[in-house]
Amino acid sequence: MVGSNPKARKHSVHVYAVVRIKVAVEAVGHQDAMTKADAELFGNGLPVRLIPNTAAILDAEFADEVAGYLVDEEGDPEYLNSRSYDWNHRKEPPPHGEA
Repeated sequence: MVGSNPKARKHSVHVYAVVRIKVAVEAVGHQDAMTKADAELFGNGLPVRLIPNTAAILDAEFADEVAGYLVDEEGDPEYLNSRSYDWNHRKEPPPHGEA
């Protein structure tokens, strides 16, 4: 957004935002599922596009950075087998108060 302040100058701001992308894979476990999801996302160029929706957005692309994973198992409607992992596929401790 360009203002009317005569002292204002244009700036380009690079915002590194995390985007959640749900990937369907068949795997023998959580580690295998994350590895296969990574292959789908990063193996042949990212198969998802970010499309700017205003004139102020000059460019949008993924930062090639993963902050973490949440792995859900199909057929587990109560999410009892869901687990969180860090960027390096290491299991994160459950939230405080959960076993």
